[in-house]
Amino acid sequence: MSAEDFARFQALVLEDVPLQQALAATKDVPAFITLARQLGAERGCHFTDAEVREEIRAARQQWLRTWL
Repeated sequence: MSAEDFARFQALVLEDVPLQQALAATKDVPAFITLARQLGAERGCHFTDAEVREEIRAARQQWLRTWL
């Protein structure tokens, strides 16, 4: 269920500007992961640190492929 919850949380973030702003205001990856898991749990979405880290890694790779 964790992967489904993470995907559901991602969809919620895309529709919620204040949620986006809260996540964007974090200063580093560990703080981002902690906040994402907290905000996710508050919305009934439970996922792991590893899932968030993997998404960050994949997004970075995509960015590099686009711009390099």
